[in-house]
Amino acid sequence: MAKKQRTTKQSKLEKAAKEEEEQKVLLADDESTCSSDEEPDEELVVKDSDKVNNNRMMEVEEEDSSEDDEELNEELVEKTQPEEPSPPAQELAFQSDGRYHNKQRCLILCSRGVTSRFRHLLEDLRTLIPHHKKDSKLDASKSDSGGIGGAVNDIAEIRGCNSVLFLECRKRQDAYLWLSHTNTNGSGGNANGPSAKFLVENIHTMDEMRLTGNCMKGSRPVLSFDTNFDQREELKLLKCLFTDVFGTPRGHPKSKPFVDRVMGFYYADGKVR
Repeated sequence: MAKKQRTTKQSKLEKAAKEEEEQKVLLADDESTCSSDEEPDEELVVKDSDKVNNNRMMEVEEEDSSEDDEELNEELVEKTQPEEPSPPAQELAFQSDGRYHNKQRCLILCSRGVTSRFRHLLEDLRTLIPHHKKDSKLDASKSDSGGIGGAVNDIAEIRGCNSVLFLECRKRQDAYLWLSHTNTNGSGGNANGPSAKFLVENIHTMDEMRLTGNCMKGSRPVLSFDTNFDQREELKLLKCLFTDVFGTPRGHPKSKPFVDRVMGFYYADGKVR
């Protein structure tokens, strides 16, 4: 009986061991199948990532090729377009050596009977025009030979002036400013002129204005003209007169070699301001 019991126990143990081994084998098979099922997913992920990388590389290569094509096209366009001629170098009308060649002299005088206000205005003009020649008050009448104009031309010829600024006062109220060229080139005859006459309004002297700044007496001005002075014929003539009268020549003995102020001439409402 004892032997039979032992044999049955052994047979039961052997069966249990076999069952455990079979279960282990089944578990191993299941794991192998699971691993085999998961591997293709990983392979798919790897393949997809490789495709994305390849697509990116292709896009980058396409962009590089497009940029290269654009650069080549630009180079071809530049080569095909005609080259613009470079602007010619501006040549000076003359080479200044700083000497006194433009011998412009302006005679500044007034008629007898001017008021104190007009006299101060005349002194301000003499201050602004260092290349002027000063003369006493003109005491001439229209009944004289040549009239006032003839007397002014004679004085300008004696003083060696080729332009005149003459301030005439009438009835001690109105001031008329004359600008004129004179015959000092030895051409003879009645070649004087041209001349221009202005009615002076709204007079303010430099003492009244109290201008601030550090402008040097005798310095050369920059003349600024409105665009109207280049369009109308009569204004072109006035521009020449203003330039000869107010433009200080370079190298004048009484002028300073500096430019520190601007004189502006503007035409508006039929008036020169």
